[in-house]
Amino acid sequence: MDARTVRTLMDIQAMQTLGSVQSYSNAQESTSALFSDMMSIALNNINNKSFTPNSFMNQSFGMLDGLKSMESLLYKGSNNVYFPKGLEFVIQEKDSNFRDDSSGNNDFTGFIKQAAVTYGIPENLITSVIKQESGFNNAAVSSAGAIGLMQLMPGTAKFLGVRDSFDPEQNIMGGAKYLRQMLDQFGDIKLALAAYNAGPGNVKKHGGIPPFKETQNYVSKVLNYYNTFNT
Repeated sequence: MDARTVRTLMDIQAMQTLGSVQSYSNAQESTSALFSDMMSIALNNINNKSFTPNSFMNQSFGMLDGLKSMESLLYKGSNNVYFPKGLEFVIQEKDSNFRDDSSGNNDFTGFIKQAAVTYGIPENLITSVIKQESGFNNAAVSSAGAIGLMQLMPGTAKFLGVRDSFDPEQNIMGGAKYLRQMLDQFGDIKLALAAYNAGPGNVKKHGGIPPFKETQNYVSKVLNYYNTFNT
């Protein structure tokens, strides 16, 4: 846990001593309970190297939740009051991550365009796969070990020449290359998506989209995103 997170926690606690600047039932009790929950989670994760302010903000705290919890701490009256800079930074960071640009995360748009041109795949199709695979989280790791934006398995990534699957550019280029291979092999977008999810062997074995609920849902959701992005 870094110093910025600790400072933010202290700032939140300090806000409880500012007085009754907002009038609502059980305000102090709610904020006190919220702070206690937040501090408990922070201390429990202090040795977790993956613990970050942003991951901390994704936690749910009792009757309050995520961004809504943090915004509820802000004073909305007319009087001048102290507003902790640490809290302001985390709220802005959370708000930025909370808004999902359904047409593709702005941070990755350039890489998506590059992959689309390189492999002759519609940008919106690549974006749709990324949305379904990882929700635009380049640090995502599945229980099966798939990594990054387009959820590349280590063996597949190596085959595709991807050295670092957590790197957004490498991951998108590798994932698009693999998707292009599936499109060329099956000549059909639905079968290509099924192969991307379940493997080309299963598509060949079943002579079409495999009878796996996960794969069938996957193909349906990606196509829904794709059609939405194209409208």
